[in-house]
Amino acid sequence: MHHHNFPALPVNRTPVAAPSPAPAFYRLRDVMRITALSRSTIYRRVAEGRFPAPVHLGGRAAAWQCASLQQWINNPEEYRTSALQD
Repeated sequence: MHHHNFPALPVNRTPVAAPSPAPAFYRLRDVMRITALSRSTIYRRVAEGRFPAPVHLGGRAAAWQCASLQQWINNPEEYRTSALQD
């Protein structure tokens, strides 16, 4: 039986309570992972006004703003896009 001597891990080199800042935009694959919704469900809900619409970044690139995605996360059942709230 071999015993390995592993080096001691550094203690408190980086504070645990310092998460990395959230990105300003999330791409579709990230939104699917965060929300556990499929691509088709996301786009259907966007069309219904029940999910934030993506922002077009140029070319074919689109992404969701972190703030609008957070609004949906805070209350997915009641979320409506502001265009339909008037």
